[in-house]
Amino acid sequence: MGKKEKLHDAGGKKIMHPADAVRRQAKKRKLEKTKQERADNFERKMLGTSPEEVEHEIRALKFDHERKRAAKIEVTKHAQDRLTRLEANYKRLKETIQEKHEKRQAEPKSSLHVNFEELKIHRKSSIFYHPINNPYGAPPNGQTLMYRHPDGSVKREPPPLAQEDAAPAAPGFDGPNPDSGSGESEDGASDKGEAKEEDDDDDDDDDMEPMLPSSLPGGMQIGSASSSTGRPLPRGMPPLAPWAFPGLGMPLLPAGMPPLPGGMLPLGMPPLLGGMPPLPPGMPPL
Repeated sequence: MGKKEKLHDAGGKKIMHPADAVRRQAKKRKLEKTKQERADNFERKMLGTSPEEVEHEIRALKFDHERKRAAKIEVTKHAQDRLTRLEANYKRLKETIQEKHEKRQAEPKSSLHVNFEELKIHRKSSIFYHPINNPYGAPPNGQTLMYRHPDGSVKREPPPLAQEDAAPAAPGFDGPNPDSGSGESEDGASDKGEAKEEDDDDDDDDDMEPMLPSSLPGGMQIGSASSSTGRPLPRGMPPLAPWAFPGLGMPLLPAGMPPLPGGMLPLGMPPLLGGMPPLPPGMPPL
């Protein structure tokens, strides 16, 4: 086979085959189209978010890059490009992003829209609330969120929150005095002083030794009488019981085993009959 011939022009440059030139132009157009589609998608996503979300992501990326540089960790090119693109596009589209966000907030919400910030507060008023199966009160897919009201009705709007001022006061409590300002009155100061003195007296009483009663419930004086007859108790220890120490108050038992009742055999081997020799030790021969 001979060497493939190359076509050159008068200046010495290589002449590309017409089919290769078409393929190269098509590849170039495809790369440009892909690049433009990526830029459009990125811009569309930014316009669909709020300015707070974009700023939060920029701060998070900057903090992550600073942390990696402090720890001598290499920051990837993809992360650097992401931060650069966010900052450049946000600076260019900041006003448009704000307008789009305000317009979305002003639009009427769909009946299937769920405001989860609102649901966190009124989740127990939701008709779908269950303490175990659905503790968040979220509605199933395709159903409208409804709330129960104190009057028994069911509405789309959440019930009003209970006001702290409208809460009933505890029995016997009249509440704070409206005439008294932020400062404390003289009566309040004297009450606090008396309460402090009472607390000090209680602490002193706790340090004292407890006092023992001087009489029993029956009216008997402790240490003065033994019973209702009024006779004084003898001094010293009470007498010991006879069964506590043998020999002091009871007669000792005779030595040996006590006699067996009638009809019972004594323990051990029975005695051999008279005239029979004793058996040899061990097992009998087979």
